[in-house]
Amino acid sequence: MRPRIEELIQEQEICFLGSVTAVGYPMIRAMLRPIKIEGNSFYLHTNTSSSKVQQLIKNPKSCLYVCNPTTFEGVTLLGEMEVLLAEAEKQPFWKEEYRIYYSQGEGLSDFTVLKFKAASGEHYQNFAVGTFDY
Repeated sequence: MRPRIEELIQEQEICFLGSVTAVGYPMIRAMLRPIKIEGNSFYLHTNTSSSKVQQLIKNPKSCLYVCNPTTFEGVTLLGEMEVLLAEAEKQPFWKEEYRIYYSQGEGLSDFTVLKFKAASGEHYQNFAVGTFDY
């Protein structure tokens, strides 16, 4: 099942990130799909100045959701997020095409990499839900 999950994620342009606000409410945001998948680690990028960065630092519990709206196939991944702020951690992920999102450029203050480590998940396809652990 995991190869199909990775394939589903790579087929989509966006994913949805769920985090927990300072007052304990869930918050969902659309993001570009992960820029790298390595085992149960999914790497995303965002602006350091976004409120989700502080939310994830305070409470790393989070989820990722990806779906194909045409086929209604989807996957929810539950886990924890690590915010990579060190320049040495961020620089390998930088691409020149990101400059439209991060005008300050490579590895600088407003480019942050998020490392989501999935612990478990649910896969929905053809009216059936399957659960799995990493």
